Amino acid sequence: MNLRSDTMIAPSTNSKFGRMRPPQILILVIVRNEKKYGYEILKELREIFEGVWEPKTGAVYPLIKKLQDNGLLVSEMRGDKEYYGLSEEGRELLVEMLPKIGSMVFMATKFMTVATKALDDFGLEMSKLNDTYDPADEDKLTNLINMRDHMESELARIKDKIRRMEEVN
Repeated sequence: MNLRSDTMIAPSTNSKFGRMRPPQILILVIVRNEKKYGYEILKELREIFEGVWEPKTGAVYPLIKKLQDNGLLVSEMRGDKEYYGLSEEGRELLVEMLPKIGSMVFMATKFMTVATKALDDFGLEMSKLNDTYDPADEDKLTNLINMRDHMESELARIKDKIRRMEEVN
């Protein structure tokens, strides 16, 4: 799977600041508590997507610049490095947008359920997690374990929410 920064999994989100792609949202999330310079942002994105997508400097820096141009990021020079942080508008956008991301995750989960069933019907298996970046098998196992643990955690949260809703009814 060759993921591009402008077409990643979730659909773009429209806001008063224009179209927001998942990597742009993630950049805002990454700098939500602390200003970081460009390479720190790039490195964190690489860690998040290890084995799935390898962000490139040529893709990430233009996203940072666009966020800054839209007033969502502010920057300050510290020595020879430019540090980026959330502007007040960026913080407001995240507060508005993050709850909506849950519905995108739900949609992606539904999509994966249907796609997995289709794969089974055709006797096919999921291809490698990534064809542009080939971590060692141990890294793939670690990534899959981390994904499973995260999904189990989210499933427990959803089950708890269902239980609370059923108690009300």
